[in-house]
Amino acid sequence: MIASVTLNPAVDKTITVPGFAVGKTNRCKVEQVDAGGKGINVAKAARRLGCPVIALGFLAGKNGYFISESLATWSIPSDFIFVPGETRVNLKITDPVGGTETEINEPGFQVDTEHLEQLKQRIAVNSRRCAVMVFSGSLPPGAPLDTYADFISVAKQSGCRAILDTGGAALKNGLAARPDLIKPNRAEVEELLQTKIESEQQLISAARRLLALGVGAAVISLGAEGALGASSDHLLRAKPPAVKARRSIAAGDAMVAGLACAMKKNLSFSEALRLGTAASAATVSMSGSNVAELKLIEELLPQVRIENLSWALSNGAQR
Repeated sequence: MIASVTLNPAVDKTITVPGFAVGKTNRCKVEQVDAGGKGINVAKAARRLGCPVIALGFLAGKNGYFISESLATWSIPSDFIFVPGETRVNLKITDPVGGTETEINEPGFQVDTEHLEQLKQRIAVNSRRCAVMVFSGSLPPGAPLDTYADFISVAKQSGCRAILDTGGAALKNGLAARPDLIKPNRAEVEELLQTKIESEQQLISAARRLLALGVGAAVISLGAEGALGASSDHLLRAKPPAVKARRSIAAGDAMVAGLACAMKKNLSFSEALRLGTAASAATVSMSGSNVAELKLIEELLPQVRIENLSWALSNGAQR
């Protein structure tokens, strides 16, 4: 089984505003309201891929019950801790005229030491029956920056493999627990390593530096350009098939779900990267924060091109 841990979930509200203008009155059409947050999206995508999954984390208020009930309709069991306050709403504004996608994300509810300790105990219990545990998204207010490192260490004590998908200080501090795989995007890698990535050689160099930080493997997602995957003995470039992109929401989460399902099935690193890339490409063609149907993912799977760059691991890349 896969466990998806979401500390700061959200209700994703997607609206369309043709000709969106800052500082003016805008008329919108509400397209979709979804249970969201990165870990929630991972759980839904993993379920779509046919992997058994359980959702853990925090919820609060009426929005929390909406998320819990939504997961139940997906036949996804959950083991959330309800805390005081209200689960945040993340607003996604799409402008078909300007071709833009704007996100306005609330900070989320407050958690305290007692809540974190309760969740740690549930992670310990669930890690004993899970092959992979995914930790995704931002930390809620009140959570220390080393929260992910603490939780990952607990999961790994039971032999459960851990995937971390976050950014900023949460990613930097989470690396201390040496997760089995991390999935940052280009901007998150640039922030972590304090460097610009403007070429393929710089991308390869960044991947090597991530491995040197002690992670088992790193997959750097690159949007429409696919992804670069690196482990101790593999360096692979994944090129996705051309699809009509409707939005980028949840695409990275779908990639994480594909990687997690592949890890659970003990597939090769190449197969894992292919599945993650196909799931991501399929998801960008969906509306709102929906994840793609399995049929579409399977159609795109053979169209993903995997290039072996492992020569760069032994010969080194230009820094």
